Amino acid sequence: MEVVTSSTSASNLAPVMYDALILAGGRGTRLAGRDKGWIMWDGLPLIEHTLARLKTQTLAPTRILISANRNIDAYQQTGHVVVTDERPDFMGPLAGVEAGLMRCKKNPLLVVPCDTPLLPENLFERLSQALSEHPDSPAAFATTSDGPQPLCCLLRPSIAGSLGKYLDVGHGSVLRWLEQSKAQGVEFNDTRAFSNFNNLEMFDTPRNPA
Repeated sequence: MEVVTSSTSASNLAPVMYDALILAGGRGTRLAGRDKGWIMWDGLPLIEHTLARLKTQTLAPTRILISANRNIDAYQQTGHVVVTDERPDFMGPLAGVEAGLMRCKKNPLLVVPCDTPLLPENLFERLSQALSEHPDSPAAFATTSDGPQPLCCLLRPSIAGSLGKYLDVGHGSVLRWLEQSKAQGVEFNDTRAFSNFNNLEMFDTPRNPA
């Protein structure tokens, strides 16, 4: 895995069409089985925070998909396409990624989790630049001083075949799959932007701590 530290501005990138996928299809086991996307924080459910972050990217997505396996009607009410796992038994986030890739035959796919409501607004910009600089790499993902953030990644459509084979043999680690795929790691300085709301205490955290 190579870590890319260079940055660029949106004005330096050619117009790019891409889709975005919000992963909201988990069991919520660390949250007593609650659907993370609908837990309130700072006056809105997490799914609305994540949608807002995608819509205010320096280069906004052409289309936003939501990966969900319950509360389908509620997610559809956001006005975005909802995709469900093709594989049974909650195989993890990669099953949601696979379902998203099946809907995105041509455009790159930006993947983000629904429980990371402070995502940087230049996430796509930075990851896209890494892929532009490494045309043979099928993917790029965020990393910070806290470690890799593999669920914040940009995928070329061509990676779908390797993901299917990876899942077919029972693997589930997102980071391992990205590393095997020779994905590019892109370093971000703001660790808080990737704060993961995976326990109830996190929902008491203010947006702008003193």
